[in-house]
Amino acid sequence: MYRIPGTFMFSLAGFVARFPMSFVGLATVLLLTQTHESYTAAGLVNAAAIIGFASFAPFLARLVEQFGQSTIMRPSIVISVLSNLALIYFALHVAPVWLLAIFAAVGGAASGSIGAMVRSRWSHTLHDPEQLQTAFALESALDEVVFIFGPIIATTVSVHLFPAAGLLLVTIFSLFGGMWFFSLKSTQPKPTGRSKGGSNGTSPMRAPALWAIGAAFIGSGTLFGALDVAIVEFTRLLGHPGSAGLQLGIMAAGSLLGALVYGARKWSWPLWKLYVTGMALLSLGTTMFIFASTQVVMGILMFITGIVVAPTITNAYSLVERIVPKTRLTEGLTWMNTFMNLGVALGTSLGGMLIDRYGYRGGLALAALASWAMFWVALSTSSLIRNAVNKGAAKATLRGTLKARLGRRRNKSSWTTDQQHVTPSGDVKWALTPSELEEEAGVVIPGEDVRRVPTGRMEQPENNG
Repeated sequence: MYRIPGTFMFSLAGFVARFPMSFVGLATVLLLTQTHESYTAAGLVNAAAIIGFASFAPFLARLVEQFGQSTIMRPSIVISVLSNLALIYFALHVAPVWLLAIFAAVGGAASGSIGAMVRSRWSHTLHDPEQLQTAFALESALDEVVFIFGPIIATTVSVHLFPAAGLLLVTIFSLFGGMWFFSLKSTQPKPTGRSKGGSNGTSPMRAPALWAIGAAFIGSGTLFGALDVAIVEFTRLLGHPGSAGLQLGIMAAGSLLGALVYGARKWSWPLWKLYVTGMALLSLGTTMFIFASTQVVMGILMFITGIVVAPTITNAYSLVERIVPKTRLTEGLTWMNTFMNLGVALGTSLGGMLIDRYGYRGGLALAALASWAMFWVALSTSSLIRNAVNKGAAKATLRGTLKARLGRRRNKSSWTTDQQHVTPSGDVKWALTPSELEEEAGVVIPGEDVRRVPTGRMEQPENNG
């Protein structure tokens, strides 16, 4: 995949730009627990940042798809960096929590979903589903590299240098990595522009299957948010507060191994079944954390459980990619990150309160409960997801077959072929009957309103309005 021009550079730049995602929450917790001496305050400020991201990220993604990644995100990154610097300054001066929450929320809102934009570039570059799933697995592996080293670096500099050092590193990586990534314009998806109706097509979240996947993402986010703060308290009680990052890094190392093994082979099971199975294994592993009483036992359990993390998230992203239209993929992936971050906000804030009251096992119990809720959602909605994937695959097959059949005619007319219906203004209607679609493409698209033209060309639909 890296042989394709530009792919290595945007993947590397995206890796640097999203490096802070692995420790921005942990760095905030480490800063606030030292300046305000409260896990509740740390959890609330961290939750404000995540809620800011979750509230604004889908809108930001829509702007990105309409006007381009670099046009929207470069000024947005600057706003995020300035807000984080203000958060650092006022935290060190022990400002009220509500003021810190405002700066955290603005910084989170302006940060954007870098991971979704990286995956959107891969989807724009690759057209083979198997290659694309491998690319997504590769990006998940890079995510895990980030999660191995990010927490270790954050805890080391925050504990041994000064409390704000971890959050300061977040601003540095965000600024330089983000500006580098968004300067690479040759591989970014082409902006779609603003439609006449003022919106860029139908929202991908009108698909019920995406809400089902999103609900599972909320559960997984709650798991990881609660786990982050619980591990900080777990290692503190054992007398090694600086090893919190190491424990989280061990889990990420297991996830990296899982991503490499998963992406290196083809699986006979359908994607939805791999997704549900991964959720079940993740729930079992998370539950075992409650029974760990030493760092060695916790490290072993986190490594084993981590093996299923990246493959499961890869499967979830791949399901979204197969359901969402290509022109709305960044927004669709960003919605999933939004749901994940809403869960993280819930996990860190509620987990912090439970830890203040019941100790680290209160946070671990929340993580276990969230994991089983996530599995239940995935299992109970599996048929809905399966049907949505099959429908998306059928439409993709149809689109590819008809494009190949039209061939050179596309370059000789003003018709477009990227949507389901065709008019000279951009709305596309294929000139085939449903039975002929089945014959041509080997798929059935129920309810499509299409007609046949003797020449095989596309016919403009009548104006009934």
